[in-house]
Amino acid sequence: MKFLNRLWSWLRFVLPVILITFGIILNGHTIVKFIKQKSSIIHNSSISTISQQPNNVPSPIPSTTNSLSISTLPETSNESKFGHFRYIESRPEQMMIIGSYAKGENQRFEKLESEAALALMKLINAARDDGVWIIPVSGFRSVTAQEELLQKQIQKQGSPEAAAKISAPPGYSEHHTGYAIDLADGNLPTQDLTNKFAETRAFSWLNLHAKEFGFELSFPKNNSQGVSYEPWHWRFIGSSHSAAIFVHNR
Repeated sequence: MKFLNRLWSWLRFVLPVILITFGIILNGHTIVKFIKQKSSIIHNSSISTISQQPNNVPSPIPSTTNSLSISTLPETSNESKFGHFRYIESRPEQMMIIGSYAKGENQRFEKLESEAALALMKLINAARDDGVWIIPVSGFRSVTAQEELLQKQIQKQGSPEAAAKISAPPGYSEHHTGYAIDLADGNLPTQDLTNKFAETRAFSWLNLHAKEFGFELSFPKNNSQGVSYEPWHWRFIGSSHSAAIFVHNR
């Protein structure tokens, strides 16, 4: 009897301690499980929010010291070489064909950025109404093509400095932008890309009316860039975008 009384006294003291301890353990497990569930919900919710962002919201760009590519550079800069400013090569697949030049195996199709192309078509049509035949000779030009032209001029002129007065170094030609165009008089093909173009009706008409369509002469006589006079070379500045590209030249 005494033994049972002692056992009961001991259980009355120990049992609550055991139950309390067991309860703490269970509650702790429940709390940890709850925290994990909440964390998972928050994580999944944030993923869902990111995936549901509109397509026009740009994703963050990781910051790396070597991630700068040609597509992230400005379209123009005040960096110059032999008097020519640097330009980023535009994408010809987005441009409009404005006409063809030459014949047979030498025939090529010239392109410009759409706003410059449409303005040029209006210019050509207006000139035709006045009896003047203006034709496009050379529009967009890649950096690779410009390299070939410069090398030919170096062979003729004897040095890169002398050649650059006639042909811009690759990466520094206005033709890379898709907003520059060489023009000629369709009635006088022997004067294409020569200073004699300045004596044609086409050039006289351009001097009077080109600005009405957003075009200006890139390299007039005694220009500040020190580039040789090119009466055939015109650039489109008829939009805020195109004007900003050539801001350093004007």
